[in-house]
Parts: sequence; structure tokens; C-alpha cells
Amino acid sequence: MLKWLKRVTYTVLIVFFLAVGVFFAIRNPQLIPLDLVFWQGPELSVALYVILSFTVGACVALLVSSIAYLRSERQIRVLTRKYEKARDEVDALRKASIAKELSVGKE
Repeated sequence: MLKWLKRVTYTVLIVFFLAVGVFFAIRNPQLIPLDLVFWQGPELSVALYVILSFTVGACVALLVSSIAYLRSERQIRVLTRKYEKARDEVDALRKASIAKELSVGKE
């Protein structure tokens, strides 16, 4: 039911940010050189440098979050194996206890 609302919200947000980006690019047509300590970039518009820096930042954030996600997935697998091992041990102890009670009851 709420899938369409989610899609509409995402679409509106994407269109809004694209409009802001286009408006920013139109309002800032001046060319500037990018001068870093170790590299001198070509003369491009301010908007292009801002969009490029945003894109690089988003890619770095995606990479960092994917590393954290993979770590947590690995930890989930390890803990699941420990849980299954402990559960099997508890089941074995219960069966042994029941077998012991039955053998004591027959005597």
C-alpha cells in the first residue's frame, strides 16, 4: 500500500534536487581553476566542481558503509554458527537427561 507513496516521495526528491542542481549551474557559470597542493585542475564551472565533489563524496560514503555492512554480515554468520552449536549441545543434553531418567525409572 505504501510502496506507491515511497516511490512518489523518492521521485519528488530526485526531481527537486535535480532542479536545484540545474538552477545552481545556471546561476554560477563562471570558470575557476581547481588548485590543490599536488595537482592543478582545469578551468571548469563552479557547479561542475560542486557536483563532482558531491558525487565523489557519495561514492566514498557508499564504500565505507558497504565495508561496515559486510563486517556486520560476517559477524551475523559467526554468531549464527555459535548459536546453532549451543542449541545442538542443549538438545543433546536434554536427550541424555531424558534417557537417564528413563533408565533410572526402569530399575
